[in-house]
Amino acid sequence: MRFPLLDVCARIQGHATQHELVRHFSAEVEDWQSLLQWAELEGLTPLLNRHLIESDSVYPVWVKRSLHLSCTHHRHQAEMRTKVLHEILALLRSNDIETLLLKGSALAYTLYPEPGLRPMRDIDLLFRLEDAQRAHDLMKACGFAQADAVIPPDHFHLPPLYRQAGKKSICIEIHRGLYPNCPPYYPEVDFDRLFRTGHRFTIGDSEAVAFADEEMLHYLYQHGFHAPLTFEPYKLINAADLIGFTEKYYNSLDWEYIDKQFPLLYRALPALHSISPWDDAKVPARFLQDGRLEPRPYSGWPHKRLKELKADGKRLPVILLKTFLPPRWWLKLYYGADTIWERLKCLCWHHPRHVYWWVEMYRSLSK
Repeated sequence: MRFPLLDVCARIQGHATQHELVRHFSAEVEDWQSLLQWAELEGLTPLLNRHLIESDSVYPVWVKRSLHLSCTHHRHQAEMRTKVLHEILALLRSNDIETLLLKGSALAYTLYPEPGLRPMRDIDLLFRLEDAQRAHDLMKACGFAQADAVIPPDHFHLPPLYRQAGKKSICIEIHRGLYPNCPPYYPEVDFDRLFRTGHRFTIGDSEAVAFADEEMLHYLYQHGFHAPLTFEPYKLINAADLIGFTEKYYNSLDWEYIDKQFPLLYRALPALHSISPWDDAKVPARFLQDGRLEPRPYSGWPHKRLKELKADGKRLPVILLKTFLPPRWWLKLYYGADTIWERLKCLCWHHPRHVYWWVEMYRSLSK
């Protein structure tokens, strides 16, 4: 299910064109209850509230009350996470263990006006391979509880840890890598280089380190929009992260370096215009597509299992079309395919090869 109102609210800072769209789409909403539920699933409730207020949109009073209560809850959750993060950073510092904050754990304090605007499921921390288990054991010794989840030995993060904060349990994921070991074939991770060149900032009186800006932009794209085909395509909060980061730091980012080192990211960014329109005062004309493509994510196999597709009433020809003829927007976002020749190359080679990898993987598991 998609709501155009949520799409255009997938950004941190609004602008005149976006405010006009928010007013327009909010006036068209018929099922606010479903929209609010979907906003929570997408991690977008605080930003939805922010943009409805800033755009002077007209919407039901009960929706205002519901959003106010939800945002109060998210601010409280952010305060609890901050306390736990303080505890973790102090513990690691006293034991000479270095870490990098990932995703929302960093963005909540460096990109968003306040942490409560950036909901997150867990605190994600990256360690050197040789430090990850030590940090995990140290936290367990200090009262962090380990989840019962079974994690493969080569997985990129260890079993989740939990710390009780008030009535809420805060989840911590200790990463020894950034990406799963499967297509779309992720880059190698050099912790020492990332830490050495990282962005240093403070959370209260604790020093923290996140990726340098160009590396952060690349990671936000890889994590949010270039996941394995079996993962969910993206969440709108991932779009807000990427759009917000690009607009805030556009003038200071080294775009020549990004184009050379991360060409897929460089070519995919304009596709986000179809979710929430770029602020043309902050980004160049190449980001603004002439015609807005419908932001349709990949919905074929193996993202959906054959049983799911058949249960949805999809017959074999439809399943094959969804699998091997993905939406044009997604081809641009995922493969950087912009021209007709690039799309043909994706459809005839890159994407079928990608699907075939999963065919072979599932075949090996069935033996």
